[in-house]
Amino acid sequence: MKLSQFFIFSFILISLFGCVNSHQALKYNTLELPSGVSGPESIAFDCNGDGPYTGISDGRILKWQGSKHGWKEFAITSPFRIPKFCDGSLNPAMEQVCGRPLGLKFNEATCDLYIADAYFGLLVVGQNGGVAKQVAISAEGVPFRFTNALDIDQNTGVVYFTDTSTIFQRWAYAIAMQIGDKTGRLLKYDPRTKEVTVLLRGLSFSNGVALSEDKDFVLVTETTAAKVTRYWLQCQKSQLSDTFTQLVGCPDNIQRNIHGEFWVAQNNCGRPEVKVRPVRLNKEGKIVEELSVDVGPLSEVQEKDNSLC
Repeated sequence: MKLSQFFIFSFILISLFGCVNSHQALKYNTLELPSGVSGPESIAFDCNGDGPYTGISDGRILKWQGSKHGWKEFAITSPFRIPKFCDGSLNPAMEQVCGRPLGLKFNEATCDLYIADAYFGLLVVGQNGGVAKQVAISAEGVPFRFTNALDIDQNTGVVYFTDTSTIFQRWAYAIAMQIGDKTGRLLKYDPRTKEVTVLLRGLSFSNGVALSEDKDFVLVTETTAAKVTRYWLQCQKSQLSDTFTQLVGCPDNIQRNIHGEFWVAQNNCGRPEVKVRPVRLNKEGKIVEELSVDVGPLSEVQEKDNSLC
């Protein structure tokens, strides 16, 4: 019997082991973050398969080094960050100074880590970590206000990412959701030309991003619209978009597995009567599985190493 390994984020990082189906509750182990640290949003594994790495609320990106050594600081996104004032900070007002790394993804060819920071835009840092370098802060003359998630075409190095709003920054996300802000964007950054292209605009709280296995489309979650939108990159539908799937809950991050399917973390958007779980979508957008785990609000589910049982 093969084991499937999952990494799930709530306010803690959880590593799950077991055969998964919609009728079976999973046993799980926790990778607890250091004391006083919170807010893990996304995870990534480097080109050697090491990690996970995660960005936290005080502006740092941490790397897991195993149970013996635990977590260590790997990188930061703000050149203005002062550890004395930022380490352990839970104050949203400090994020503009300390940084707030959200989406993470390694370029497998270069081993560089690309980072979507809510306040500092799209950044990159080498495999030795340190202070990340900004590579994009605006598109079409419009500054990024809330850079959120990303995925990378590992063949070309092109980065697909989201700017959740052109009006509201992350500290005001609740207002953006309450008023139904629809200024989110899906963007593309080409590291060869250094150009940023807007692929979609007018999105409802654009959030997670996932490129398809065949690189023919890219998915973006629209949190307040409770749906996943597909943007076609190739074939006759190139540059067109459609609804990939409609969900019961509000989707957050989306991750592709080795079979070309997609795991979507979703939350109830403040409606306690709505019970939602992470779901697995097939290549056509059909829900084929619910993950039976109850750990509160989730931001990401990622499958690593082994196939599902």
